[in-house]
Amino acid sequence: MASERINNLGNLPTGTIGHIASFLSRTSRALFAVGLANPPNNDAALNDSSSAIIGSQWDILDFGEINKDLAAKLSDDDIKNVLIFIDAASRVKRLKLTGCMNITGSGLEPLRGSLTIEQIDLSLVGDHQNSRLDPEPQISRDVVIPILDSIIEREGCALKHLQLPLSWRRERDTQPHITSILYEFIARYNQMLESGPGVRCVKCSDRHRNEHLP
Repeated sequence: MASERINNLGNLPTGTIGHIASFLSRTSRALFAVGLANPPNNDAALNDSSSAIIGSQWDILDFGEINKDLAAKLSDDDIKNVLIFIDAASRVKRLKLTGCMNITGSGLEPLRGSLTIEQIDLSLVGDHQNSRLDPEPQISRDVVIPILDSIIEREGCALKHLQLPLSWRRERDTQPHITSILYEFIARYNQMLESGPGVRCVKCSDRHRNEHLP
């Protein structure tokens, strides 16, 4: 039934679809476009209606713009399809995964090697919100760090601000091997920042750089 309704919406004139989408937040428009596509993981699915919904201005992608219950249900496939549809690797400068509690981070794969992204917030919480989450999120260091490495190792990397999940840093005592992997990445990230012209290390990264593992 739900699929039939979406298909009917997709048959509306492109102008009408675009007008409906204009009342939605930017992130909601991207999810709307993914919902209209069939199949969503097919490049050919980015039809005129989807293009009308998405538009071309995507400096910021903030999942905090959508209902928090919806954000908590989004899968890695949902995130991946949104990033593919908006060509995030070459358009998005700031990404905030606010409320995306159900992801491991594999959906960030389309950002691999991006020279455009400047800020990535993986804390999963909004501005001025408590960063302690219960239950703890599923976002995985093993999945995300290789993607981040692919970004910071590129010459011309633009990434200047990176906020990591608090849960990654709280496992220092219980999972020292994993924590070591995290801190090794932070060291590489700080080295990249220090080698770039006119770029200052963000406070959280500076704090971790000055900490020493036991």
